[in-house]
Amino acid sequence: MHPKPLFCSFSLVFVLLFSGLAARAQTIPLNNNSGAPLTSQDDIIAKYARLMDVPKDNIVNIRLYNLIEQYSATPYKLGGNDENGVDCSGFSCIIEKQIFGITIPRTTTLQAGAIKIKNVSDLEEGDLIFLKLGGTKINHVGVYLQNGYFVHATSNLGIVLDNLDDPDTQERFMSCGSIK
Repeated sequence: MHPKPLFCSFSLVFVLLFSGLAARAQTIPLNNNSGAPLTSQDDIIAKYARLMDVPKDNIVNIRLYNLIEQYSATPYKLGGNDENGVDCSGFSCIIEKQIFGITIPRTTTLQAGAIKIKNVSDLEEGDLIFLKLGGTKINHVGVYLQNGYFVHATSNLGIVLDNLDDPDTQERFMSCGSIK
């Protein structure tokens, strides 16, 4: 009887480790296969309930999810703040103004300075999440939704959902809170 090659054992370990990592929360692009946003309220509720792993009854602020869906195919544009293109702080400004009636500063740095800091466990829909994408300072913002998920505009994928429990997000997390 021949012993199994050591290479097979390492391959099996690699596959098991990789598949475990793939099962963790990952960035979820929001545009659907056609690139067109959904228009049916029931479809929007079903989509976000499924993506955030919550019951459909948890999607109560339908205006918020309609707005997110409206922007789901919007490309990233540095300095952008409309449906032709948005950056992260522009998108958070749009959400805060149109959904919550709050005017917030235009840049990520100023937004971070305008919040009342909260613990992650105390976050509510509409609160802001701040990250560092390279470097050591806050340079990215998203808007908290529920069940650990937040929405934000990324330069490579456009409008996406991410989860605060994702290891990559935890590594980049800086602060969070509500507008004062």
